[in-house]
Amino acid sequence: MNTIRLCLTRPFNQVEVIIESKKIKNIRLRVFPNGVIKLSVPFGVSEQWIDEYLQRKIPWIEKSLNCFKNTEANQVETRIHSGVSTRILGRQIRIMVNESKIYRIEQTEDHIYIQSPVSDDKQALQRQFERWWHKQSKAYFSEVIDSLYPIIAKHGFDKPKLHVRKMKTLWGSCSRMNKKINLNYYLYKAPPPCVDYVVLHELAHFLYPKHNKDFYEFLTVHMPDWKERKRILDHEVVKGIGY
Repeated sequence: MNTIRLCLTRPFNQVEVIIESKKIKNIRLRVFPNGVIKLSVPFGVSEQWIDEYLQRKIPWIEKSLNCFKNTEANQVETRIHSGVSTRILGRQIRIMVNESKIYRIEQTEDHIYIQSPVSDDKQALQRQFERWWHKQSKAYFSEVIDSLYPIIAKHGFDKPKLHVRKMKTLWGSCSRMNKKINLNYYLYKAPPPCVDYVVLHELAHFLYPKHNKDFYEFLTVHMPDWKERKRILDHEVVKGIGY
């Protein structure tokens, strides 16, 4: 792993790009909300090619940095406790914790009520909430897959299995060989249209493994506003990652 310095326009001036060589097929350039920039490349890519690629990408990098700078970050909660809020499917929901003899979590339109015999044990509350979040998110994602699966079913593909897990840099991924889709645990924060986009994106890869012209044409036909949905995910929802 090494770094390359890029000269951008004001107010950014010089920035560092972290270069990671990995066993991958495609180039991946990412700009994170905290200003960190990472470029992942396959083994064997020359430094000259990387430098020329990054120079071409300067306008996109500046645009991404500006988006994060101008978009107000949503509150990221680090601990579950009474009074804190989180987002579920794009809506702010307040969490209330109550002492109880049983473990139970219930959600209303505006609140999540956590009942626990150990309401003062922050780690236990966190584990209880995470189990609930995983179950709720998986149930919702399954419904979305059921609704969009017919788009690829007519091409002879079996409905993929769903796995929900925490991912640092991806909203979703898929394995055509294992017939499964992985969705980010935190995607449950996003508005429903954004969840639909990620699911359709992964389903499309069963037809078109690469991000080529056919892949993007397929997305555009079935979801004409997919670029705006992706923009919301990458420049707004990502800033609220965490609880």
